[in-house]
Amino acid sequence: MWIISIISTIVLIGTAIMCLITPELAEGFGRYVLTALLLPLPVVCFCLSPRYLCLYGPTLIIKRWVGRVTIPTEEITSVVEADKWLVLRSTRTMGNGGYFGYYGHYYNTHYGKFRMLATETTNLYLIRTKRRNYVISCTNKELITELQNRIKS
Repeated sequence: MWIISIISTIVLIGTAIMCLITPELAEGFGRYVLTALLLPLPVVCFCLSPRYLCLYGPTLIIKRWVGRVTIPTEEITSVVEADKWLVLRSTRTMGNGGYFGYYGHYYNTHYGKFRMLATETTNLYLIRTKRRNYVISCTNKELITELQNRIKS
């Protein structure tokens, strides 16, 4: 996943630079607008991408490069393994489907609306809370077991 994201970043930045230095590619003010849109895209996508999960006290924390998403464990009603193919066929209502991760708001008929915060498309788990649903990726089975034990008690 990271290799494709890095190659895509190089292509985006290269395109933006080419628009600036080659006047024939984009005429006038349009090339500055195009460059202003292309350059921040990789930075924003990288900053919003999930990094890791941790349980800290009564909270599940999903750490991103900039900021974090916190889910109080007392609000969690269930944690089950998510079907990879159902998740991948979901409609992205406002999200990113693979550029430095999978994150944002998605929808499918089986899970309903959910927020996805995944670094990969394997080891996916559906977390249902009282307010919303989340799909996360986690390779740490002990963390998932601990989370399931906390919501049982």
